Amino acid sequence: MAGTTPNQAVSRHIPKWILAIASAVVLFVLMRWVILPQYAGAVRTLGTLEQISFPLVLLAGILEMASLLAYSALTATVLGARRPSYFTLLRIDLADLGVNHVVPGGGATAAAVRFRLLQRAGIHPTNALAAAAIEITISNLVLAAVFAAGLLLSLTAISANAYYRSASGVAVAALLATGVGIWFLTRHTTRAIAAARGIVRHLPLVQEDATESFLRMMVSQILQLAKNPRRLGTDLLLAAANWLLDAASLWVLLAAFGHHLGVGPLLTVYGVGSILAMLPLTPGGLGIVEGVMVPALIGFGTPAGVALLGVIAWRLVEFWLPIPLGAVAYTSLQLDAFRKPH
Repeated sequence: MAGTTPNQAVSRHIPKWILAIASAVVLFVLMRWVILPQYAGAVRTLGTLEQISFPLVLLAGILEMASLLAYSALTATVLGARRPSYFTLLRIDLADLGVNHVVPGGGATAAAVRFRLLQRAGIHPTNALAAAAIEITISNLVLAAVFAAGLLLSLTAISANAYYRSASGVAVAALLATGVGIWFLTRHTTRAIAAARGIVRHLPLVQEDATESFLRMMVSQILQLAKNPRRLGTDLLLAAANWLLDAASLWVLLAAFGHHLGVGPLLTVYGVGSILAMLPLTPGGLGIVEGVMVPALIGFGTPAGVALLGVIAWRLVEFWLPIPLGAVAYTSLQLDAFRKPH
């Protein structure tokens, strides 16, 4: 597995011109009928508010930055002792996030950029891949737990809503399925890999050998974490801090516009938005996240104008702000590479 890059797991590629046209069409439709009307509506609503708490707006920005810092701390713990400086990892994560928020379906492209930057920072390719796999798995599991907690804390409101009941069932089932999958993969590795090879054999874009190597790497990392409960606990706490600080930023912005949302509804709506942001349709779920979170907040009793302003303001600090920060971080990493003796 040494030297394997994310792109080696792909045997055939969808023509780039098809992806470019599809992405352009999706973005045009969203910009014209979803994003621009929302931002215009937010500006109109802003003019009708009597008072905005600017200290709370500032606090929301600080919480968002703290969320980013927590994620890079998670990167540091996952990579272990032989890692670059925290400041270098922070810049790599910001560059990764910036690419993810610019390129449609940018998760794969951002992962490739991050992988290359980690290699340039001195991380062995195998360690970089293993760390990325573990970090994403831990982060996504914690996000699912945050969403499930929100659903459980919102049982009264959810019980009267078939949509949220269904979402609650899906979230719990996903958590259980993930737990069972991890147990089966670590306890019956040979059988799990044989089953995975049988599945990917019929898929056009994945290689069997790359899938097996990835799964064996995952098993090794999971077993190492299981042997070190303190490290696992630290990883889980940092992943939770990353998501919860981001969610707190949304709550503070809603409060800045005059509405105090309950913890259950907050985590439920935030969980839905964060999961949708991972869909490879638009950069960072642009348009999709806003289009779902605003009516979801209204469904939990948030005034329509406040829901719109709160989500738009949150996306400004959560989605748009990392783009220039990522560009600055990437540029500084490139300058560092030029300064180093070759």
